[in-house]
Amino acid sequence: MRQKVDFGIDLGTTNSAIAVMQDGDSVIIKSVGEEQNDTTPSCISFNKKKMMYVGNKAKNSIEQEAIRNFQQRKAAKPNGYQEFKRNMGTNYNYESTFMDRSYTAEALSAEVLKKLKGYVRDESVTSAVITVPAMFEQSQLDATQRAAELAGFSYCELLQEPIAASIAYGIKPASQSGYWLVFDFGGGTFDAALMHTEDGIMKVVDSAGNNHLGGKDLDTAIVDQLLIPEIQNQYDLEDTISGSATKDLLQEALKGYAAQAKIKLSSSDQWSEYIENLGDDDEGEEIDFDITITLDQYEKVVTPIFQQAIDITQDLIKRNNLESSDLSSLILVGGPTFQQTLRRMLVEQVTDKIDTSIDPMTAVARGATLFASTKDIPRELQKRDITKAQLILKYPETTVETAEHLGIKIDRDASESSLPETFNLEVLRTDGAWSSGSLAIDNDVEIIELQLNTGKTNHFELKLSSSDGTIIPCQPSTITIIQGLKIANATLPYSIGIEVYDTLVAKQGVWPLAGLEKNKTLPAKGKGTYKTMQDVRPGMKGDVITIPTYEINFGKEGSKAIFNKRFGEISISGEDLPGFLPSGSDVEVTLSIDSSRRAKFELYFPSLDETYEKQVASEIKTDISTIQLKREINEARTVAQELSHSGNKDADKRVEELDEAERLLDERSDDRDTKEKVKTSLTKTLIELDEYQEQGAWPKAEIDLEDAIEDLRDINNEKGNARTSSLLTEFETQARQIISKKDVQSAAKLTEEINSMAFSLRQQDTGFWVGILEYMDYGFDDIQWTDRDAAFRGVQHAKRLLQTNPSHEQLKDAVIIIIGLMRPESRAEMNNVDTSLLRK
Repeated sequence: MRQKVDFGIDLGTTNSAIAVMQDGDSVIIKSVGEEQNDTTPSCISFNKKKMMYVGNKAKNSIEQEAIRNFQQRKAAKPNGYQEFKRNMGTNYNYESTFMDRSYTAEALSAEVLKKLKGYVRDESVTSAVITVPAMFEQSQLDATQRAAELAGFSYCELLQEPIAASIAYGIKPASQSGYWLVFDFGGGTFDAALMHTEDGIMKVVDSAGNNHLGGKDLDTAIVDQLLIPEIQNQYDLEDTISGSATKDLLQEALKGYAAQAKIKLSSSDQWSEYIENLGDDDEGEEIDFDITITLDQYEKVVTPIFQQAIDITQDLIKRNNLESSDLSSLILVGGPTFQQTLRRMLVEQVTDKIDTSIDPMTAVARGATLFASTKDIPRELQKRDITKAQLILKYPETTVETAEHLGIKIDRDASESSLPETFNLEVLRTDGAWSSGSLAIDNDVEIIELQLNTGKTNHFELKLSSSDGTIIPCQPSTITIIQGLKIANATLPYSIGIEVYDTLVAKQGVWPLAGLEKNKTLPAKGKGTYKTMQDVRPGMKGDVITIPTYEINFGKEGSKAIFNKRFGEISISGEDLPGFLPSGSDVEVTLSIDSSRRAKFELYFPSLDETYEKQVASEIKTDISTIQLKREINEARTVAQELSHSGNKDADKRVEELDEAERLLDERSDDRDTKEKVKTSLTKTLIELDEYQEQGAWPKAEIDLEDAIEDLRDINNEKGNARTSSLLTEFETQARQIISKKDVQSAAKLTEEINSMAFSLRQQDTGFWVGILEYMDYGFDDIQWTDRDAAFRGVQHAKRLLQTNPSHEQLKDAVIIIIGLMRPESRAEMNNVDTSLLRK
């Protein structure tokens, strides 16, 4: 029985594969049936008899059904699905008429996983390492874990696809040192990982990618820009194209031909096909025609897609202060990397040191399996045969040394069989070239030095016997050590932070937790100490502390939450607390991220001496409104055009990006994946526009700073003293330095500090307290009060007091009493702050 996970699965957008460790090697398990393929199409279909098909048969069924639907101009709910990986972690449902139900993306992925498990005939597979794109968001990772559970895996570890490919490549003796890059262009996602290996120790330096860029986009471009225009040249399809439903039917019917063209043009100069039985045009004429697509035509529509991946790669290299010439090799992963067009572009723009020594289609599964061979199945999940002698083993699963120690202990408590007092043990390397010889084990413990083959996976057998030579079956009875490589740990593809209120800059935004910055090695912990902004009363469900958590993608430190990727949220209410937690109380926040990027919060409240642990719950991404997306695109375009008119040259490029996003949306407005892609592109553009506005905001920032200084001078002359005059002088000095540098951010911070001091001085003005009283009087019914009657009496008393010409202190005291009766939420509302958040 296995004690190591040993099974690796590449759960791909277009194709999937499974591999297993056998005799120290990673072996692809071929599909069952006549095909005996290394990979299986990630496709599911159902028939009228409610039978389910997975793989090639499902793929063929999907293509045939798409053609029938177009022939009948019938927008029926499909009974076949593909490319559902792109909707992992969303609320999108795939509806089936034959099954009278709908399926989530993870439910369909689970069926693919079951199919792969079914290729293993001689044992039950309950543990596996499943690969995911490096840039997958938390919701997508959680969905992958759920798919594994639905498929019957009791234990699953997630591994980033570029790391898996790196392991498959890095095991070779030739890759002992230097920088190299994994270029993983799959069916639905693109990842680039910059790796560094020195003396066999591998490290992920940095990663980048796009979760909505892959082979599917090539198919879409061929359909929309080559196939449909050619059909329109020969047939009347005006009504078909103008209707979104019928246009979608045509697009789906042509996807199979697009895939054929893509594969053919990966190595040929042209693709020719006779398309027949597609259906009729708008005039009833049957669509039958010859079509030829040349390599030049093909490259015009796919080059921009490949260029996106190359741009990401070049940026990755550049931001790590490297040149393309610094790369010792570039490793290709994914089916589209067979494309001659892409390979030529990579040679021209990145490097000619392209390594094709590993199969791009199976590298991820093989690497995942090598990684799986180093991971223990949790002891409670291992199906051990306790009639055998149970061993506790300690050894390095990967090493750069040529000799390593194996520690062995006989676990008598876990063994039911009658065991002798002493044992003999022999460890044999399965290539037959090394053996430890027979060694006596005294006191049930032994340490043996193992000799390793360099640059290989070393497989060893353990043979246990009694002193008289009787063989004693044992578990584990084999071990594997990979020599020449220290496997890289996964890293954070994004910084992780929480949304808080920064009192210094008076800004609500997302700040990264120290220790959870991008590229931190996992597992990792992030920590920070914050303060509450409202009272939390014990037992009160409505008194809540909220900690929204985000993956900081394009957004920068302190950026708006909307510019970042939602990671999850936890909350603590008065029902969770044993005592009163006043506003301003410290909260020590610790966020732990494990190697599969599962997250757990630990909150410590020093004033209560209480610690709470909360798992970050999975969140499902909801659909995006096409109308809302178009509205946001138009608003962003207006900003970009205004910036362009004011002389910002880069703004013209932003306008082009927005136009392209709108074109994509018009082409496939009902496609969930397209909307996600447009939303991601739009967010990136909005952040760039925001930065342009900040860069162009200096004149206003300077005016605001000078106005604040002038305002403070005036109020200081009236209400100040020696201390405030000294502070004013300091502020004026800082302001001159900031103005000389035209530093917008520093100007904003200093302006806030100056306004805060002016506010404090202004409180000495009776008019200030009259204004607060008027605010509470006019908005009385909208304010939350701890004691409404007392507040009402207080307001009436203060109004009567005003008629008696009170002193400044009398009015101030009266108003402060009323403010004390406001709920903290309402006090913060005067400053437009979400008081359920923590503050810096």
